[in-house]
Amino acid sequence: MDHINLKFSQKFGGHWIKAKFYKKKPSLKEGKRIKDVRFCEAIKEAIMYPILLDRKSISCEGAQYALGWRSKYKNELLNNCHDKNQIEIKTLRSLFSNAPYFKKPFEYIGLNTKGEPDLIISFSTPEKIKELIKIYNYRNGGNLDVSLNSMMPICGGIAVKSYLEGKVSLSFGCDDSRKFSGLGRDTLAIGIPNRLFKVFVD
Repeated sequence: MDHINLKFSQKFGGHWIKAKFYKKKPSLKEGKRIKDVRFCEAIKEAIMYPILLDRKSISCEGAQYALGWRSKYKNELLNNCHDKNQIEIKTLRSLFSNAPYFKKPFEYIGLNTKGEPDLIISFSTPEKIKELIKIYNYRNGGNLDVSLNSMMPICGGIAVKSYLEGKVSLSFGCDDSRKFSGLGRDTLAIGIPNRLFKVFVD
């Protein structure tokens, strides 16, 4: 399934980014190392070239937390989010309690690196996502249940959630992800885990 992203692009259009989590540094010839980038922003960059991320790559505190790289700084993150958005700490704690994160973080994340990915991510149109949901409904005989959260929605709500739960995830992003990742006014994010690839493409 090395070219699974191309199969999704051919069938549903748009760009599909492979995401792979590594416990240790992979022996890859490709994978550009970048710094001071948001995870959602790195997804956009991966359209042009493969990317290899580690904890030094990510500038977004929310993504650092979701990816398990700043789990000890939850209170600091809550305070910063409170200052930025003027949301009560009690409300933020409730939102954070429902936001997925890695308790045991991976050391590296590959975006469009070679090999079979753990999931694929796309910023797609409602029309294309409607087609995906229809296929899911017809082949599984059930509804696609989604849970939406505006806290760390791409890094946590798409990448981490799809990996941990093995389910399709959707997100409208947050203010920053819509600003920096190229998530336009007519698009939303979708994540599909490895175990469900064959539901959508053969």
